[in-house]
Amino acid sequence: MAANRRHWPGGLALLFVTGLGGALALLVVLLLAARTGYVNTMEAELLELPIVEQLLRVVLIAPVIEELVFRLPLAGRLRLGALAATAAVGVLIFAGGDGPVIVVAAVFALIVLLSGALWIQSLAAGVARPDAGGEITSAPRTWRDSVARWWEAHPRWPVWCSVAVFGVVHLANFDVGWTVATVVVAPLVVSPQIWLGLMFTIARVRYGWWAGLVLHAFHNLAVWSATIAVGS
Repeated sequence: MAANRRHWPGGLALLFVTGLGGALALLVVLLLAARTGYVNTMEAELLELPIVEQLLRVVLIAPVIEELVFRLPLAGRLRLGALAATAAVGVLIFAGGDGPVIVVAAVFALIVLLSGALWIQSLAAGVARPDAGGEITSAPRTWRDSVARWWEAHPRWPVWCSVAVFGVVHLANFDVGWTVATVVVAPLVVSPQIWLGLMFTIARVRYGWWAGLVLHAFHNLAVWSATIAVGS
């Protein structure tokens, strides 16, 4: 909300502490759930890179990409262009994954197709046509209008879907053989990311997209710094 943006420093500080504290608490849940067969491969792969490249990936590249894909479209009004563009980026990034990640890529591809269909139909309906009397009729109601009204009336659905998908894609951080047990505990394994995704989303909705990006970057910097310090 625009009225809250003047309070963003204190708000982001509170979200940072809440997010980091909650993620640390959920780390216990993650470690217990991961015993069903999850092996975290991302951290080892990251630490093999030069430290400057690690910093760029953690603090700049990852937050920018993830905030673009998962939270840029979360506005009060439906913006088909932003939704289609960010979903297309999601397809490009996650199409090479496997398991649940490839499902996420398929969902993003479906969003691109649906957004394109809504855009084309709204363009076609927006072309004014003269009626039999030679007068210009008003443009008919389009599918886009219906989706936009639903979007504005049910803002929680886009928000919660974004948070859930943000958690799911972080399953790519693990090497896992998919069984009934690993599928059941999957939400627990990514519970820290789901919690953090909620914090980033709150920042984006309350203070704007840049605020969510800043919060995301500072959180990643804090976790990366602690990892480097412990490993030294």
